[in-house]
Amino acid sequence: MQTRSACAAALTSLAAAGAAAAPPAAEMTLRSCVSGSPALRVPASAERATLDAADSQRFDAAAQARYPLYQRGGFAPYQVLMLRRGGQWLYVTLWRDGRSSPCFSAVFAADRFDFTPGWLAKYQPRAHETAD
Repeated sequence: MQTRSACAAALTSLAAAGAAAAPPAAEMTLRSCVSGSPALRVPASAERATLDAADSQRFDAAAQARYPLYQRGGFAPYQVLMLRRGGQWLYVTLWRDGRSSPCFSAVFAADRFDFTPGWLAKYQPRAHETAD
């Protein structure tokens, strides 16, 4: 029995060492909240920042005022992510749907909102390490 335990411990140790040596992800994937819709794939090197609670609420109110269809959801997002994809700044709303990771429900062009230049200066979005 000790041999079996020692073997299991060795395999666990090797697996952990292999995982630590794995190369960083080339892209991050945000699962869609809409069943059957494709995930949002973004290069891991994409500049991004998470809005604080007050700015998330301000964004949500502005998005609801501008886009009536978005308003129909009736829920406030869990988080709002500002990111650069394909050279364009975007806002991505993230929701909790009971799974371990949040899903995205909407993507908005950031240049449509007057507060974007100020938030770019405030948050100074940057590429994050894979551990972020």
